[in-house]
Amino acid sequence: MSFLFGRRKSSIKDSEDNKSNSIQNNEIEIGSYQPLNPFTEIILLPCFNSIITQIYVLRDKKRFIVGDDSGNLTVWDSNSGTKLTEMRYHQQSINSIVEFNHFDKSILIVSSNDKSITSWDMHSYKLTNIIKLDSSAYRIFLSCNMSNLFIVGGLNLKIYDSNLSLLDEFSRETKENSIRHILLTKKEKIVVATNTDLEFYVLITVNKKLESKSTSEFSHFRVKELKKHLNCHYDSILCLDNLNDSYFASGSTDGQIKIWQSDTLNILYELRPFEDISLNDNFSKLNFNSICCVKSFNERYLVIPSGLNISIFDCVSNEFACRIINAHNRSKLTDVLILENQIIVTSSENGSIRIWKFEEILDESSLLKVNLELVGECLGHSSSITFLRTISKNEIISTGYDKMIIVWKDSVKANNDRDNEINQIISSFRS
Repeated sequence: MSFLFGRRKSSIKDSEDNKSNSIQNNEIEIGSYQPLNPFTEIILLPCFNSIITQIYVLRDKKRFIVGDDSGNLTVWDSNSGTKLTEMRYHQQSINSIVEFNHFDKSILIVSSNDKSITSWDMHSYKLTNIIKLDSSAYRIFLSCNMSNLFIVGGLNLKIYDSNLSLLDEFSRETKENSIRHILLTKKEKIVVATNTDLEFYVLITVNKKLESKSTSEFSHFRVKELKKHLNCHYDSILCLDNLNDSYFASGSTDGQIKIWQSDTLNILYELRPFEDISLNDNFSKLNFNSICCVKSFNERYLVIPSGLNISIFDCVSNEFACRIINAHNRSKLTDVLILENQIIVTSSENGSIRIWKFEEILDESSLLKVNLELVGECLGHSSSITFLRTISKNEIISTGYDKMIIVWKDSVKANNDRDNEINQIISSFRS
């Protein structure tokens, strides 16, 4: 995916007057009749005794992993919602999960607040390796596609391979600010977010010859610091998201978004989706503006859930094409999913999930306009939703502080799949 921003940074201010025209609706509601809502079939997983801290969908899409604040790991069948097995080792909250596919093996790497990282064979579900860390602040943030490496961030920055061998460690000077977010851009550049700062590193591969065999080489990986951008945000950084190979975004509590160039690591644009909206006493700036995440869509748009609101930014015209205030009945948004079929899914602190249909339309002047239509609302949770995960465009998973996990399915697709299975069984008996 690759999109280009249409104009330079200075032109954003010139289009501020167009913001008011992008406000679509205020406090949108939907009734019980929802013919365009595909997610009308649910699987409710059995009750959990602990709060869910991680959900990870395996790459085969047939299974997903649930980690809780007691350190338990459970494996579930995505189609039927049945528990396949439990994997027990950790004693405290699971804080991150990464999967590697190495030849015909699937390896799961798990980190916990009990200061340990474990690896698991996902064919046998057996524990294969354990390492102990010096602090519970470390988390696995992402996996690198290069030679099965993954990055662990906390007080320092560490690089491991899938065998849990430490390849390099970079000792950070500002240890009072632990690492909160990490992403890997192209050319193996590593972006680290602490509180209000961004730090930039690069992962270097050095090929060295073995002394005993002059023709043999092995790769040695090193982390090198490039630069720091101190106080690049006025308030705490809440998200760090890759947009494509050329750009990434950072967002903060005060509603500020910065678009960065991946090559130069310089700021390209600064956005504030709802800075022109006057707030009354019923809203706080924290609840109204804080950036949940920034996600790219259709190679042209950015989807930005911020506080109570959601907005669509057009990267070609450099204008907000659509802005919805109070997108979840005055409840703060917690997550967003972009599905393949022009569907955007949002969740909120009141436990609701809303389904939006994205449309591009031409107005009377043949100008391209963007519309977000609320086509469905999925109600099942009784508290704030913490995670939304995609199995496919026809299946999503949600969980919240109510300790419930719900698999939401496209009922038409699910019925067709069941009919096909029945027909196959009947055909096998006839043959």
